[in-house]
Amino acid sequence: AYAQETVVGKMAENVLFDIRRAMFAHLQKVSLSFMDKTEVGRLMSRLQGDVNSIHEFLESSIYSVGDIALLFGIVFVMLYVNFSLGFLTLSILPALLMIRIVWLPRAREAFMAAHETNSVVNGALAEAIHGVRTVQSMDRQQVNFLLYDDKAHADLRTHLVAARYAQVMVPIVDGLTGLAMAVVIVVGGSMIVNGRVDVGVLVAYILYIQRFFDPIRSLTLQYSVMQRAMASGKRLTDVLDVRIEIQDKP
Repeated sequence: AYAQETVVGKMAENVLFDIRRAMFAHLQKVSLSFMDKTEVGRLMSRLQGDVNSIHEFLESSIYSVGDIALLFGIVFVMLYVNFSLGFLTLSILPALLMIRIVWLPRAREAFMAAHETNSVVNGALAEAIHGVRTVQSMDRQQVNFLLYDDKAHADLRTHLVAARYAQVMVPIVDGLTGLAMAVVIVVGGSMIVNGRVDVGVLVAYILYIQRFFDPIRSLTLQYSVMQRAMASGKRLTDVLDVRIEIQDKP
């Protein structure tokens, strides 16, 4: 575990190092017109906040690999011990998949909106600090505060929506866990009465169900981290894709 985390951590830091270097090198070559119409705070938000989101995903990716391996192992054991009960447990997965299909585009949109409003707030803050002397000389402190307060409240609303989408899958997975247990207990109980299954097998299956949904719950949380990282990656790519108007001679 230590070796894996060390390797993943080193890889993540190297990737972030390359991203920061690429961003810095590219921003030095873009046209002045782009810099004039782009707030410094929004660029800093991408250089810091978005890069940190990618860093969070890269560091947690090792746990996702372990959860996937554990999930396949549990599925194999469940089907091997009793195929009927195993298939009955897996029948819950299509419902989870349909919920995920509905959840995914809305969650991605919410995460993108949260990143955008965060950039707006950071941009307004950076501009306010940069021009504080002008603001004070013109006695615009209250006006600027109200403008910033509107942006801050918009940022709060988008982050609350994103947080709801990030956490809503956990109780859904817990509910499906309880449903799977109830179905297996009812069906397994009738199979015990008919002598088709031992009591020990049913007890083991109840434990397997809990173990089966634990990595799914963990992967759900990791998936939210991945969606935030994907939103951050798109925003970083948008900056790196800004065309350089003046090219050096080869």
